[in-house]
Amino acid sequence: MKHNIEPIINEYFSCYQIILATYASYQKRSYDMMFAESWGFKYEKNEHPFGISLHPGYQNRGNFLLEKFHGIRIKDTQYIVKEKLLEFQSILPHSPIIVYYDVFNCPWNISYRRNHIEHFILITGIDGKSEHLYVLDPYSTKNENIISIDDFAQDNGYIYSSFIKIPLNSFPAEDYHLEIVNSLNHIRDSNFFLNLENFHNDFQIRFEEVILSEYTDIYAVPLIINLRHIANQRYCYCVFLNKMITEKLIDPSILKNMESIGEKYSLLRILLIKQIMKKKNNRECADIINDIIDSEYQAYEKMKAFT
Repeated sequence: MKHNIEPIINEYFSCYQIILATYASYQKRSYDMMFAESWGFKYEKNEHPFGISLHPGYQNRGNFLLEKFHGIRIKDTQYIVKEKLLEFQSILPHSPIIVYYDVFNCPWNISYRRNHIEHFILITGIDGKSEHLYVLDPYSTKNENIISIDDFAQDNGYIYSSFIKIPLNSFPAEDYHLEIVNSLNHIRDSNFFLNLENFHNDFQIRFEEVILSEYTDIYAVPLIINLRHIANQRYCYCVFLNKMITEKLIDPSILKNMESIGEKYSLLRILLIKQIMKKKNNRECADIINDIIDSEYQAYEKMKAFT
C-alpha cells in the first residue's frame, strides 16, 4: 500500500513543518495557522561551541494549531523495534507515518555519513514482499526515496506519528485574534529581548572562537545552521501574518517588517560565513545584530497596537 503524495517544496519550512504542510496539501487542507508559533528567539549563555544554543524558540503549539484550525490531528505512538514492520503495515493503509530519522542515515541527504542532525521523514508506503519503505523527505529532495526496513537505525528512537483527519470548523475573528495575543505573550514571557541582547553581547566576545576553530564543513557550524533556522522561521511567521491580513486583523505593513527581519538574519548568516572563511572578524555583523534587535522591537510594538 502506498500514498501517492506530492511533496511541498519550500526552503523556509523546517523538516517537520514541511511534512505537516505536505500532508495537509494531500488532504486539500490549508496549514497557514500552524505558523502562528514561529516567532521566537532562544539563546543560552556559556554553551559550547558558541551558537549551539541558538534556537528559533517555537511555542511548540504547531500540532495543536494544525488540529484546531485545519482539522489534522497528529497521533504519537511508541513502537517495538522487532514489530515495526507489522505496525507500519497496520497503520499505512490509513495514514502515512512521520518518523524521526538522523540525516546521517539518509543516503539522499548531503549530510549522509557526515553529520548527525535531527531530522524527520515521511513514510508513504511499504512493499510487503521486499520489505522496502517508500519515503518522502521534502526538506532534502522532491524525489521519492526507497529504503529497507532493516536499515532503520535502532538508535533513532521509537516514536512514530500518524495523521487523523477530523471535520473542519469555522472560527470567529476572535479565535484568530487570540493567536496574535499568544504570539505577543510568548515574546514577553520567553525572555525574547533578553536572549537577543545576551546573544549580541556574547557575539562580540566569542565569535573569535568560531573563527579560530577548524571545520570540515562551514555550513554545518552550529552558529550558521541555527541562524538559518531562525531566519527561516521569520519567513514562516509571515505565512501566519498573511492570513491575519486576509482576516483584516493587522496592517499589511507588519508583514513587510517581518520579511525585512528575516532578510537581516539571512544577511547576517552570509556575512558570518564569509568572515569564517577569511578568518577575519569586523564590526559589521555586530551592528547587524543590533539592527535586528531594534527591528524586532519595532515589530513587537506595532503588533501590540492590534491587540
